[in-house]
Amino acid sequence: MDITEYVAVTVMAAVWIIIQILKKPLFEKLNGNDYIPIFAALLGIVFVFWINGEVTFPLFLEGIASGFSATGFNEGINGILFPSEEE
Repeated sequence: MDITEYVAVTVMAAVWIIIQILKKPLFEKLNGNDYIPIFAALLGIVFVFWINGEVTFPLFLEGIASGFSATGFNEGINGILFPSEEE
């Protein structure tokens, strides 16, 4: 079993954890959470390139997908645990 088989899930989890750690001290100082998806995508790209040890277009797309899925995962968790009352 090789870790490169599970890169997307591993990168998504790592990006999600880093976003959760940096959310309050960094992104709230930047006046909002608008930059979180962009930061997550860039972080996902860097992690995928680092894990695989090469830079290719398919890995670039995998990094973007992993970063954006971390953002989506966060929204899903927030929707389940903290439902909004605006409905």
